[in-house]
Amino acid sequence: MNPQLTRRRFLTATGGLALVGAAGTQPVSASFSPGAVGTAPHLSDRLYPTMGTDDNNPTLVVYVNFLSEASQYFVQHNLEDIVREYVAPGHLNLEVRFLSYRPDDVGTYLVGDDEGEARAARAAHGVWDVESENFWTFFEFMFWNFTTKTYTHSRLEAYMDLAGVRNVTKIANRAYRDRYDALVRGATDDAVRYGISDVPRIRLLRDHKHGNYAGVLGWIQKRLDRANEGSVRTHSLLPGTTYETPVYVIESGRPGPTAFVVGGIHGEEPEGYTAARNVTRLRPTGGKLVVVPYANKPAIDIGARYTTDGDLNQQFPTGEEPSSTLARALWDEIRSHDPDVVVDLHSSSGIYKHDGKVGQAIFPTPATPENAVRTCEYLNDQYLELSEYPTYYDFDCGNTLDGSHPRLVHKVYGDLRLPGYIVETTRKETHFEEAVTWELAVARDLLWRHGLLYG
Repeated sequence: MNPQLTRRRFLTATGGLALVGAAGTQPVSASFSPGAVGTAPHLSDRLYPTMGTDDNNPTLVVYVNFLSEASQYFVQHNLEDIVREYVAPGHLNLEVRFLSYRPDDVGTYLVGDDEGEARAARAAHGVWDVESENFWTFFEFMFWNFTTKTYTHSRLEAYMDLAGVRNVTKIANRAYRDRYDALVRGATDDAVRYGISDVPRIRLLRDHKHGNYAGVLGWIQKRLDRANEGSVRTHSLLPGTTYETPVYVIESGRPGPTAFVVGGIHGEEPEGYTAARNVTRLRPTGGKLVVVPYANKPAIDIGARYTTDGDLNQQFPTGEEPSSTLARALWDEIRSHDPDVVVDLHSSSGIYKHDGKVGQAIFPTPATPENAVRTCEYLNDQYLELSEYPTYYDFDCGNTLDGSHPRLVHKVYGDLRLPGYIVETTRKETHFEEAVTWELAVARDLLWRHGLLYG
């Protein structure tokens, strides 16, 4: 794109750094003035960079690549229109994914022949993690000062500095050491699942379209109307008590299965309840999704495995009433929705079959153990085998939950004969967002295998 045609032109400040774009020399400086994209409202508690005004709005997912000229054009044109038409007025949230790896070959880069794009994507996730309030300005800056040169450590530091990022060295070092790579590979996971092979792409529900499609606003409106056929409702479990906690009921408005997802049964396992909170943002295209992300709120509030009421996950005996007020309320909530599958999200201090703990494993009921096996294989292919972790971090299928212990998912099978799963990621020498990414990927894959087609 000819820089003379863009609305932003910059003069290098005294002592500043001139960056060279693919279309020629385009001097830039720290006097960058963000536009519609850079000043968009953001939702800071999201795992992936998200702009929007209401956490319950449908989410448009955008796939871009920092080295893609087509992505540059999209950000400067269609994305600005989308922000003005849908995001700023509060109709739609927008989440960005950096598609760095080729979906049909997750070990190969989508653009270019080195890992500069993946490094830039990791840096972008670092900006979102460390100072989310500056992310969209940084994002816009990167595309208005586009380059096809590889993103070296020093070039990333220069771009972040000029974009107004404060923690430049910290973020650049994390990117160089592969921090946030699980999040980058999460974009590939999404692309594989939805059949996306290039950038820029936009996706709403299960449909996707090239981002530079001329009728992109009309395309979005049609899918947004369909998404709004459903609803997101919340009510409280045990309202007015110390146990009060939200229940999210996400209806598609169309026939399909019902899934029930639980997090936070143990209060010292934030990976589980954070992943469950992210599950509340999925929009099924059929059926219903019910999520209790913070099941044991008193234990979460103090960061403990259990409270004076005991261990909540030892209060669900098969064939009997649950043995505490909270356990009975949670079980009654499950029964009231007549689910087809139940997923319980946890984390562990260790690793299954390695140190006597249960992390990096999926424990199924006897109803569908093959789904746990396939999900483990999928996670290992998409995330673990290409990571820096030793092979004992690979996910394994654990022993079956047959109703013989007083745990929630045991009772799901013992009393209801339903498919159910306990998901355990590890906290052992992992970064928090990495373990959450794995946990969320496991939950989404299990829901997909049970016919809950989500957006």
